[in-house]
Amino acid sequence: MEPVEFSADVARTARRFGMDLSRPLAMVSGGPDSVALVRGLVEVGSRPVVLHVDHGLRGEESREDAEFVRELCERLDLVYEERRAKLEGGNLQEEARRERYRFAEQLADERGLSAIATGHTADDVAETVVLNLARGAGLRGLSGIPPARGRVVRPLIRHRRRDVLRYLEHLGQPYRTDPTNLTPKYARNRVRLEVMPVLEELYPEAGENVARTASLLREDLEALEDLVAGLIRRRGEEVAVPLDELWRVPPALRRYAVREAYSALIPEAAPLGSVAVERILKLARGGEGTREMHLPAFVTAVVRSGKELVLYRKRGPVYAGELDLLLGTQGFERWIVEAREVREFDPTDAARPEVAYLDASGGPYRVRMAREGDTIRPLGLGGTKKVYKAMKDRKVPRDLRTRTPVVIDGRGRVAWVFMGELGEEFGVETETTGALRVEVERIP
Repeated sequence: MEPVEFSADVARTARRFGMDLSRPLAMVSGGPDSVALVRGLVEVGSRPVVLHVDHGLRGEESREDAEFVRELCERLDLVYEERRAKLEGGNLQEEARRERYRFAEQLADERGLSAIATGHTADDVAETVVLNLARGAGLRGLSGIPPARGRVVRPLIRHRRRDVLRYLEHLGQPYRTDPTNLTPKYARNRVRLEVMPVLEELYPEAGENVARTASLLREDLEALEDLVAGLIRRRGEEVAVPLDELWRVPPALRRYAVREAYSALIPEAAPLGSVAVERILKLARGGEGTREMHLPAFVTAVVRSGKELVLYRKRGPVYAGELDLLLGTQGFERWIVEAREVREFDPTDAARPEVAYLDASGGPYRVRMAREGDTIRPLGLGGTKKVYKAMKDRKVPRDLRTRTPVVIDGRGRVAWVFMGELGEEFGVETETTGALRVEVERIP
């Protein structure tokens, strides 16, 4: 694609979606998309401040990426800002994404910048739609990546990746290549490297077709969101939905009201999954009293006195200590926990890894994260075993073992490991009557 045509498309996209590119912050990794972003912004007369975040995951290559972006800014006479992220394990891609946006928000505030621009393309949209479809997403997930949400804008959203590469070739502009983007370790890489080429072979321009469909679905979604906008009340750091109004609209609009409330609270977050939405609605139908559960990005959903659903954000880890295991539905970190008393033991149900039948007389029970030194007497084993060793034997990844919850009794003994071992002394026999059925589900 010729440079003039490329930059003209950037300008048209900005006008079409109301992007203020007067003085944006450009997030630049050094890869082709972000380099094309900053060159395109300059071509349309913008003078972006460039932010590069060094995640330190590739040693010397990471430092070379930073140096490349700094030198690019010097040649273009742009302000260069660099930040270093400290990642603590877990889902490194998601944690790195959160850190990038956190730095971007801070820098945009400090400098009073007009927008935060990223280099997402139509191919990114298509890959996101395919991934979300496979996960079982709703209309929001199938609408892909929005061109603009809040002050985050994506001026290249209608360009294909091949357009980006041709544009850079015409400019004679080099860029950096991240070798981790070529490994099948991550789901998005496999979709990009394996799935999309097959779709393009079967249906030429499949990527463009998927991205166009996502754009049409986004328009449908916007119409639905307009219908539920009147249900949502913004109150300082809270977003509230009156339940009497929520129950008066059709079920589909109820789901969109919950999703829109979550997005109104944290526009930068990934769409709330269908499982979490249904759990929130189930929580809201629970009658009088105050009930709460916890969602991704440290968001708490609480139903107050059976009258309103309220979402608010906590600024730190949820339940760093212990949670009393009460009857009903609760949230613990990234888990949904449902406990209820049952009269009969169902061995087929109990065989499911997400379900445990506990002796009710062994309570009261609590939930906390597994700790070094925890032991359990697995049902039927005839001996004691370290909880971490039990998880290792089940092929639970090392980084997940410290983030797997356990149910403990009043003396601190482990009664059940989520999705795993049940303690022999807490098990329920077929003829036992007092049973507590616990079911857990991890929030995507």
